[in-house]
Amino acid sequence: MTQENPLLTMIREVCALGRAEFERPSTAEGDPDAGRALVQGLQAIDPGGEPSAISLSLALLAPRAPYFDQLVLDAIAAGVPQVVNLGAGYDDRALRFRHSGVTFFDLDLPDIVADKARRLHVMGTDTAHLALAAMDFHTDDVAEVLARAGHDAHRPTLFLAEHLALFLEPGDVASLLARLSGRATAGSTLAITAEVHPADLDSDLVVSTVDDVMFGGAGPLHTIQSRDAWLALFEKTGWRIDNPDEVTAVNHFEVTVADRPTQIQTQFLTATA
Repeated sequence: MTQENPLLTMIREVCALGRAEFERPSTAEGDPDAGRALVQGLQAIDPGGEPSAISLSLALLAPRAPYFDQLVLDAIAAGVPQVVNLGAGYDDRALRFRHSGVTFFDLDLPDIVADKARRLHVMGTDTAHLALAAMDFHTDDVAEVLARAGHDAHRPTLFLAEHLALFLEPGDVASLLARLSGRATAGSTLAITAEVHPADLDSDLVVSTVDDVMFGGAGPLHTIQSRDAWLALFEKTGWRIDNPDEVTAVNHFEVTVADRPTQIQTQFLTATA
């Protein structure tokens, strides 16, 4: 099992606590307070062992969380029977959007899945519609993990990868997208957040600069590409973006690359199989 970067652990916890600050939608069968209950007692601890403030995550989460929430609501309304949440962490969508006939699959590292299962047990909430599945995105085959968890490759699925690809190596991202497309029947959708740099910069240079400048060489960020590279990757791995010229994005951070200020965007990419 891959040893997780402590910074990534902190980011996951910060995001979980940040989401709990928002008022978010739920279905009639869902629990609107599940997010707060799920992270009860959770602390975001930085690599030095000190508590980390969640305020810096709120600006990015504010537009991102509603975007993915709406995708789930739209899928439920359209009759999509399966929602796969990749790198789910402590996300509560399976609880807030509980709906008869819809199965949720939450995938993450074994220790995260185990802790989430423990928290759900303490909450005493209904999880008959939720399958938790342990996965190392660096080494495991997502198709095999989903098959073991009971995912039906012959039924439409909404696949969510919110704030995941950034932390994987480019080869792991390509493998993930390709294997997901192999389990995506007609009517399936994939939605991810993609970190995007200006088209005239080299991706390796951007990633190495971000690592050096922002994290002193110990950073957890690995995949930042141009939009054209992202679109080409989707096409290569069996996904089609219906409106490639329509950009939905938020500014993530700015860093100086090759002596010029460079804005890195988080773009929301949604594609069909």
